[in-house]
Amino acid sequence: MRIIGGLFVLHFFIRKIVQGILLLLITSAAAFFLLSSAGSDAFTSLRENPQVSAAAIEKLRASYGLDRPVIERYGSWLASAARADLGDSFYYQVPVAQLVLSRFWSTAILAFAAVGIACLIAVSLSFLNARFRSRTLSAFTDGIILVFASTPRIVISLFALAILVYGAITSVFWLSAISLSVPLVALLLAQFNQSLNDAMREDFVRTARAKGLSETAIILRHAFRAAINPALTLFGLSLGALLGGSVIVETVIGRPGIGSLTVIAVRNRDIPLLMGVMIIVSLAVWAGNTLAEVLQFVNDKRLKAQEGE
Repeated sequence: MRIIGGLFVLHFFIRKIVQGILLLLITSAAAFFLLSSAGSDAFTSLRENPQVSAAAIEKLRASYGLDRPVIERYGSWLASAARADLGDSFYYQVPVAQLVLSRFWSTAILAFAAVGIACLIAVSLSFLNARFRSRTLSAFTDGIILVFASTPRIVISLFALAILVYGAITSVFWLSAISLSVPLVALLLAQFNQSLNDAMREDFVRTARAKGLSETAIILRHAFRAAINPALTLFGLSLGALLGGSVIVETVIGRPGIGSLTVIAVRNRDIPLLMGVMIIVSLAVWAGNTLAEVLQFVNDKRLKAQEGE
């Protein structure tokens, strides 16, 4: 049995690594060709400067390899990326990997804080709904889901900016985290609340009640484990949206991170920097999905062990 379990784990990680490589190849190729076909590059704006000759611009483009065919440039970029060399940023004139990683950790910490806030709200309200089964509380929960899910992120960010300006909350970090967490609260609360209600109707809950366990103990020790897997799946799927949402939140509130860096890269047509952002974000999404699947697997084993007791 241990050999079979070891083979299963090995197969899982090989499959995830292959998926990760394919994801990077497809994402990088699509991004590179789309960015290169935009019809302009980082040096296009120099043509508006009468003091810079066309020959000087072409020489500058050639020094960065922008005069070569797109396929050849992508091949060179891919070969360098395989050696962990993402090139230099056109705008910042520093290595892309160094720049993106320094900003990524700032956004990653922000994303973890947003996930923590969303989980705290979603789990707390779902627990209260399952424990007390109040129509008023259920209506309140549905209202939060509706409002949080339907409010555009730009509106949330502008509201947070107004709070910052008037000094109600002075921490840029926590305002950014709260703003980023709002749509995730709606998703996790809707999913976990429904999953927990479904779990409370299962046979193992009736068995636990027959043993004399309190409702609180039943929810925390039994129903939570059965309800958490769909929420983990949703978390893995929403990670990309969470990082994407940082573009709006960080730009509006003015917090440095991967989101605001992306806006700067787009504004300056900095292809190496945009590619670096795309790769790092894709790796983060892949890692998040892999972690969610691992946690689901561990939770499934615990559920089976619990059912066997």
